[in-house]
Amino acid sequence: MYKIIHKQVIAQDIKKIDIAAPLIAARALPGQFVMVTPMPGEHNIPMTIIDSDERRSVISLLVHEVGPATRKLGELSIGESVHQIVGPLGRGAQMDKYGLVICVATGIGAAQILPICRGLKKKGNKVIGIIGAKSKKVLMLESQMRVVCDEIFITTNDGSYERKGLATGLLKEMLDKYTVHRVYAIGSVEMMQAAARMTQEKNIPLRVTLNPYMVNGLGLCGSCRVKIDGDTRLACIDGPEFDGHMVDYQDLTQRVNAMEPLSWESQTQSISLKRPGFRTFAKSLWASTKK
Repeated sequence: MYKIIHKQVIAQDIKKIDIAAPLIAARALPGQFVMVTPMPGEHNIPMTIIDSDERRSVISLLVHEVGPATRKLGELSIGESVHQIVGPLGRGAQMDKYGLVICVATGIGAAQILPICRGLKKKGNKVIGIIGAKSKKVLMLESQMRVVCDEIFITTNDGSYERKGLATGLLKEMLDKYTVHRVYAIGSVEMMQAAARMTQEKNIPLRVTLNPYMVNGLGLCGSCRVKIDGDTRLACIDGPEFDGHMVDYQDLTQRVNAMEPLSWESQTQSISLKRPGFRTFAKSLWASTKK
């Protein structure tokens, strides 16, 4: 069982929880995620690891309460335990020492960009962060981003905090103003596609994190298929980060829009340790990560 050792309200319907998970904390890389099952029989929730502390054996997750499963997870108290966590899953974000890097995120993407900013900073890069939110009420992780970035800029759609407008507008200004060596973008398909156009014009490498519909995170269902440079890839095992200039955004938009009317929490089935072959598969997966 995975005990909750700390819990904090970050924004409206958004909570940060710290969970004791020594094996995951020891292996997690920036950009990886876990599949969380709040309680027996409940659905799995894909969640980015926003921080991991191997010394304390703790991982931190951001819970956006948008459906039954996430609400149940958000309602758990300090001292209670999460039923099951599978991970770390996916590939770690691609990072090295590049120079000046801009990391732009909108909405819940701020949770995913935070560990990437932290990792890039540790590599010796100068990191500029851009966070976009609909309003100040739903802005998240501002203080954490200020710690890991050299500079940070915030935009809100309604102008309730900092600069009014879209994050992509500010990104364009930064690309025109500075010699930027790499950009990371996480958010809506429209935002990432706009970032792809801007960076391609200036021949600047772009990395994007994709969030398609995901059932188990283990590559068993194929629900998270995306097209990268004409080839079909699975975001859960081949990503979730990809070269932003090779993503088929039209295909991604169609997939996202097709699933939008449905609640993924009401459609998916939880991973059960009682399913035939699951224990063997999980052990094989874990063993392969140790090689």
